[in-house]
Amino acid sequence: MIRLGLPSKGRLKKQVEKFFFERDLELVNVGRSREYLAEFKKEKKIKIILLSASDIPLEIKRGNLDIGITGRDLVFEKILGWQKWILELKQLDFGNADLVLGVPQFWIDVNHLDDLDEIAFFFRSKHSRCLKIATKYQNITREFLIDKQVTNFEIVESQGATEGAIINGIADVVVDISSTGETLRQNKLKTIDKGTLLRSFASIFVNKRYYKKKGDDLELKRLLDKLI
Repeated sequence: MIRLGLPSKGRLKKQVEKFFFERDLELVNVGRSREYLAEFKKEKKIKIILLSASDIPLEIKRGNLDIGITGRDLVFEKILGWQKWILELKQLDFGNADLVLGVPQFWIDVNHLDDLDEIAFFFRSKHSRCLKIATKYQNITREFLIDKQVTNFEIVESQGATEGAIINGIADVVVDISSTGETLRQNKLKTIDKGTLLRSFASIFVNKRYYKKKGDDLELKRLLDKLI
């Protein structure tokens, strides 16, 4: 039995369902709608496990899922050094979004990542505090800024409505996923040059240990032939 983890809700769930349907793998719900149970109409040797997209990376790492489809941004954020436990089998053509820095539009002199470092220094020297950056992508943000030699910043955890953190006085800058940039604009934010942390999209991931052990399994090969 192959344990396949799929997103349980949202736009990504619908895109995954369409992806499978186009490959003659129709997903059908079983049980009540809130039970998060599903199966393939024609496949009985694949166990579908519906989870929050953000939980799928950890469950693959732990070995509770053999394969999963989720966003690359979630894998990068949830598991540091993820390549040790997880293999990315195929990048898919949906779920596209960028993880970007959003700064207030009225910061007319802040248009490049280097400018962000300068304003962070200004906050430290003038206000005796660090530049506050709201995000739920704390690991990616910290690693990116340190790599780019940006200093004098503090990350503020945000689990929802990150774009509103500046208006609400929680942060000075945000880092969030953006597909079109419209939500940023609605909150009077703008992106900056060299301020894209990650280009994300949905991918098929597999537990490395499982793949090494079961790579020649006929059922697994048949499934992957359809998906890849």
